[in-house]
Amino acid sequence: MASIELHHIQAAFALAAEVFEGSCTFEQAAARLQQDHDLNINSARDFLGQYRCMLTGEVYKRTQSSLALSYFLPKILETKGRVAAENAVSATWKHIAYYEQIEKTHLNKLRKVLTSFEASLPGALSQQVHASKFEVAVADAKRDSSVARQARLANALKKPEQVQATCTVYRRNQDVVAEVLLRAKGMCEVCGKPAPFKRRTDDSPYLEVHHKVQLAHGGDDTVENALAVCPNCHRQAHCG
Repeated sequence: MASIELHHIQAAFALAAEVFEGSCTFEQAAARLQQDHDLNINSARDFLGQYRCMLTGEVYKRTQSSLALSYFLPKILETKGRVAAENAVSATWKHIAYYEQIEKTHLNKLRKVLTSFEASLPGALSQQVHASKFEVAVADAKRDSSVARQARLANALKKPEQVQATCTVYRRNQDVVAEVLLRAKGMCEVCGKPAPFKRRTDDSPYLEVHHKVQLAHGGDDTVENALAVCPNCHRQAHCG
């Protein structure tokens, strides 16, 4: 097959949704895309993986065309709703940050699709989207020359501009947090080191409760899915 066309993308989206919902397995969907739609098996797997990452807001690392992104974003909004659509936007900004750094390129077409889609969404964007876009902006600034950065800094506002953002908050089970913190006995359950300091409020060891499978990715709010970790290990789990 010479190129990936819209009908391939449409078929990939439909089967990716079936995989995500548990109607078929990843490999079954990939095989159907190859056999029934003449899509290269590697491209089929890429589409399926991208769909999952977009719904959960995770970075995907295989390249995506602007045509595919132009189809996926509004379809995710239509079929899964606003939160899923913003997860997809965030995942794609993360992809841009990753791919541009690795390949030393500039994904202008993907950026244009994202910016246009964001503009079509009413109201404020999520905090997650702003954070992912800022990651790209920092990468852009690092690739620029020191002279250019200094010139911008000379004219930059000293007080940051404020923008409205939405934030999804989970009503977590306080008993899970209490059980996990007591289980740890003041020791990080990842690196094994003592908590770095004590809380001002009650003099208890400061540890944070981390979900092995994040709540935003469908993880359970249970003791079994949680660890008490130091701030450094917590950031590494999310950003490393």
